[in-house]
Amino acid sequence: MQNSDRNIAGPYDSKDLNAPLEVANFGSISFTPNSLVSVRAEVEQESGKMIAIAFDYKQSSLQVQAFSSPKGASIWNEVVEDISNSLMSQGVRVESQVGAFGLELIAELPDQSLKSSTVRMFGYGGDRWLLRGTIVGAAVSEIDERAFLEDIFRGIVVNRGETPMPPRELLPLELPAGAIVPKGSLE
Repeated sequence: MQNSDRNIAGPYDSKDLNAPLEVANFGSISFTPNSLVSVRAEVEQESGKMIAIAFDYKQSSLQVQAFSSPKGASIWNEVVEDISNSLMSQGVRVESQVGAFGLELIAELPDQSLKSSTVRMFGYGGDRWLLRGTIVGAAVSEIDERAFLEDIFRGIVVNRGETPMPPRELLPLELPAGAIVPKGSLE
């Protein structure tokens, strides 16, 4: 299913005339601030590089990442297949289903306490970019929390930039000017 076949308003490309204008800019990902949501930058320990943005709402979290993709083609179905195969090779139970943004995965991932938590992964392909969302917590099954986080995802604006990049490369993220950062969390 191509994104143009779905009746949803976003996510948006930064060049889209309908994209929200008053946004918090994190480089390749921008969004309209919402007082009901806590926003976290997720940082790779080894490199100190910002790799994702997480939106925490009630008992749930939505993690988003933007990747490069070929012009005129969505790579989400390939990515879903690769994620699914990788998780199943590790003994993780994975199901695919059609959700608000098309094909998505539901997986039972083990956590540090040796229990498992259910995650929902979905994506949206734009012009030379792919936005991936992962929901954990109550919003995996609780409709109101899920709808709230899906609306956050719909409101995201992706700035792909003009720099040539191979498909599936993480688009750069950066903290906005004036962001409050705990000491030692970013190098």
